[in-house]
Amino acid sequence: MDLSHSTSGFLNPATFTVGPASANPVALVNVSGATLMHTANCTPAAADAALKVLRESRVVRRRVVWINPTELSRTPNADLRAWGRKLVEFGHADLVVACGTGARDLCLAVRDAGLSIGRVVVCTDDATSRNVLTDSIVAGDTILALGTTSESCYKLAERLETRFERELLVA
Repeated sequence: MDLSHSTSGFLNPATFTVGPASANPVALVNVSGATLMHTANCTPAAADAALKVLRESRVVRRRVVWINPTELSRTPNADLRAWGRKLVEFGHADLVVACGTGARDLCLAVRDAGLSIGRVVVCTDDATSRNVLTDSIVAGDTILALGTTSESCYKLAERLETRFERELLVA
């Protein structure tokens, strides 16, 4: 499917970023029906900046965090349980989908911070995460993809675009 002629299309991350200029910008990918923000790095600085952008975003429905904490788990003295709590308390996440090294520890802390078990999902890989997200995202959600590859993020965007197109045709 060629999304270059789509009414929503994709914004080139090199052209438009959200938040202050930094070494870890948050790229905005516009998907009809949802907002997808992406940062490939999951270092403490990048995660803090991305969560700040998520928290300050005008959100229609839910804040969803899709995170691969592998890079964060390799950071010396990084406490994944503290980061899990931060997703809820600082980023105001309503749904967390995680995969990669440290995902389980991070998600335990997300649950401890008050998110119900049905809103915290640990996946084995990116493909499974995309499947969960495609089934879970509803129109108006804002998704922060943190620590995921650009390729994986754009695959999710294409799937969401196709799904929302189908829903419009059926309705």
